[in-house]
Parts: sequence; C-alpha cells; structure tokens
Amino acid sequence: MRKLLVLLLASGAAYAAEPKVILDEKFEGPLSKEWFWGLGTWGAADGVLRGFESGPRRHGPVKVRRLPLKDGVLECEFRLIGKASFAGIIFNGSQERGHICHLVMTTKELRILAHPKKGETKELAKAPAGLPAEAWRRVRITFKGGKLEAEVDGNSVRAEHPCLAEEKLTFGLGGESGGPEGEKAGALEFRRLRVTAP
Repeated sequence: MRKLLVLLLASGAAYAAEPKVILDEKFEGPLSKEWFWGLGTWGAADGVLRGFESGPRRHGPVKVRRLPLKDGVLECEFRLIGKASFAGIIFNGSQERGHICHLVMTTKELRILAHPKKGETKELAKAPAGLPAEAWRRVRITFKGGKLEAEVDGNSVRAEHPCLAEEKLTFGLGGESGGPEGEKAGALEFRRLRVTAP
C-alpha cells in the first residue's frame, strides 16, 4: 500500500510539473488577429511563415504577435534564404515600455541584447556558432526569472539581467532578409512555433 501511495504521489508531482502549452502555431493558413503588426511582406502556408523586405522603408521584415509571458520556453525552427544574414526573435513590453530583449542568430554567432529601459540597448552575451544558410535550424529560448538561455542546433548562449524577468506582452519574428530588392534578394522562414509556460 505504501509503495502504491508513493507511486501515485510521484506520478501526480510529475503531472503537475508538466509545462502548459500556450501556443502551438501551425502556419497552415491566414494568421490569426493575434499577429497584429509587421514590416515587410509575410505569408503563412504549408506549415511555414515566410517574410521578406518590401516597400520603400529600409528595414528588415518583422511580424509581431500578442502573447503574455514571464517564465517559459519558446521553440521554433528558422532558416535564412538567399542573401538573408540573420534571424531574430524579439520580446516586448507595453507600447510605453518598448523592447525588452532580443536573440540575434547569424550564420556565425548568437547574441542576446537587452533593453533595460526604452531606447537603451545593451549586449549581454555573444557566442560563436556555425549556422550555414538555407538549412532549417532549431531554436529553444528559456526564460526563468532574470535569466535567459538560448540553444540553436547545439550552440548555446546565456545571459542574466533584471529586465529579463519582466513580463513580455508580445514577441516578434524577423531579421535581415537580404535588402530592398524584396523576395528575389532573400527571405526568412519560421515553422513549428511552440510556447510553453510553467
């Protein structure tokens, strides 16, 4: 009887500790209204979100989604097409607060940028990485209190700062897609986006 009770308690604790899936994005068709803002041209089809620079404004493509998050894990896959030089995932507070932090993934390195206050940028960490273009790369970002750990295909980068513990209200997928020539220059692609929280 005691062994059975111990097993039941252990399995209950394991079940309770299971993270909650708060986003499982399939990218099989038009984006929901939670994807509310962006730069460049974006489209979702066949399980892939694809973006590229377009229009007169010289800025890489970015697509932003509402999703409140403090501690949790964001996972997805991305790839750089053509002349695309980096992909990024940025986390934001309120409109008044602005950006909180940013993971930048180039073919040669990973960087974590923090924005301790609006208009301020601070590089918290940088690590070398070998991430050739055109291939799908898997990224996992973990927030826990004031700590952030990111892993991209076995390459890791970690940082700690009080602003990382702030509630992230939105996040954006984007980067540099190759320049103002649009899709013929290059594109960014994302798929298998999943977010879990404790």
